[in-house]
Amino acid sequence: MNHADTIPGPLYAEALATLSGIFGAPLDKGDVESIHLALDQGPLAALAAIPQLKCAAESLRERARSFGDTAKAEVELNKAFCLLFLGAGGPKSAPPYESAYVGNGRLFQEPAGIMAQLLRQQGLAPSADFPEAPDHLVLELSLLQETLRLAGLTEEQADIDVIHNLHARLNGWVPDFAAACASFDRTGFYADAARLLESLLNLPLPCPEPAAA
Repeated sequence: MNHADTIPGPLYAEALATLSGIFGAPLDKGDVESIHLALDQGPLAALAAIPQLKCAAESLRERARSFGDTAKAEVELNKAFCLLFLGAGGPKSAPPYESAYVGNGRLFQEPAGIMAQLLRQQGLAPSADFPEAPDHLVLELSLLQETLRLAGLTEEQADIDVIHNLHARLNGWVPDFAAACASFDRTGFYADAARLLESLLNLPLPCPEPAAA
């Protein structure tokens, strides 16, 4: 790995947080208005600050702007969110759970149990206003983000191992999730965001190697 190309840990964590927010809940009008801002002023700033992702971040912004007024964008993006991630699309959806893409494809299986254990290990738990299974994309991204920040302070090998574990897990199913978004997202916005996430996960992690087995 070329360490000169490694993204600073806080920037990588902020980029994860940005994408976690996009997949965590439907965007409201204020969110859409913020995305319309110049890249360095809006919520996509962290993604745009990563050279390898700047063009994709600009494309995501332009995708949101393509609806014209923000009220129309809010409606269309909310419809897409419900169809893709809340089950309203039936077979034409992109479930944001690791279980949907690993093993037998049934939800709330082994990946959910493993993620629940990892959350407990790190002293974390889902917030009461986000009652989702532990293997939801947002929870996996949030745990990776928080552990990256923690490892930057403590340099504890246990935290570094968790980071690499989570990174490998995400890389094991996010490509299939992104492919489902590309197939079924009629707006293109969430498909672009999923591709951005896949690209971010393909970049070198900003932390040392895991402990030898």
